[in-house]
Amino acid sequence: MRRAASRAISAAIEYLLGFLALALFAYLAFSSGTSSDEQFVFAFKAAGAVALAELAVILRRAAPANRLILGANLWLIAGGMAAVLEQWWFLRIYQHFGEASLFGAMLLVGVISTAGSSAGFIGKRGAPDKVLRASLILAAAVAVALVTAIHLRGDVRYAAVLPVIALSWLGRWLRRMVPDQRPPVARC
Repeated sequence: MRRAASRAISAAIEYLLGFLALALFAYLAFSSGTSSDEQFVFAFKAAGAVALAELAVILRRAAPANRLILGANLWLIAGGMAAVLEQWWFLRIYQHFGEASLFGAMLLVGVISTAGSSAGFIGKRGAPDKVLRASLILAAAVAVALVTAIHLRGDVRYAAVLPVIALSWLGRWLRRMVPDQRPPVARC
């Protein structure tokens, strides 16, 4: 019972911590109503640092990392590094693609993790066919979010916030749908 409670608390902390950097970025970049280049640069610097700390915590865990959070954090870290190093050309790419660049990073992480990890894009070890199916569903959903972000560019709520929340819920649901992979029990 204590182990289950500890696992639930750990999952809640990971969930809240996981998108903290992305929430910080959104707050810093968009809280004033109108955004300037200076706000974006500051938001990337601050949120990139938080994302780096989150990434260190996430990767220390024994369980596979949440790939959506990993993609978002890598997006923020790359933006933060570009801001600190004054690589304006890189930030212009982000600016050109808008919210879609976030989903592009998530999709890239999804493709790499589906191809190169037994836990796939969903970040859970299980029967390979079920992990692959769930990973492909999540990748397709991220692709839909990417297309949506392109069409609704500039409307942060509908182009980024709601799709990130929906993808997070879908990812959690897909992980639950893949049964745990347990070693066979020896019978005498």
